Amino acid sequence: MPKRSFKSLLVVAVLAFAMPAHAELTFADPWLRAVPPVSPTMAGYVTLNNSGDEAVTITGVSTPAAGHTMLHDVESAADGSRRMVHLHHLEIPARGSVPLAPGGRHLMLMKLAEVPAPGETVEICFHLKGGEDACTGFPVKRASQTDG
Repeated sequence: MPKRSFKSLLVVAVLAFAMPAHAELTFADPWLRAVPPVSPTMAGYVTLNNSGDEAVTITGVSTPAAGHTMLHDVESAADGSRRMVHLHHLEIPARGSVPLAPGGRHLMLMKLAEVPAPGETVEICFHLKGGEDACTGFPVKRASQTDG
């Protein structure tokens, strides 16, 4: 084998072992809760799945539909009251899942440019540590038949 080919092969092999396994973020059942057309905010839900061998860290979320998008959790106080708190990052473990669901961790879309109606879909991107984005469409749905 010529020296040049051997060096190239060696560099590729070293890089393959030095790079972490690719983490794969996928989405199950994304949806946004329908709100009245005058509402400045709406909540979003999804199960985040990581099929990779490394944890995935979400560092932010964005959508063109809102002026500001955040990850939130709900905290309970000793007096029984509950409040939303901003999550600055969210880790999805290797080969694991994290649900964003009503009453717990969720997305908040704030400063809506236009309130999307039931049946419409909003593209939302999750910003990952390392600079990549993972995006998917969130259909707008009523939570139940009795929801406005």
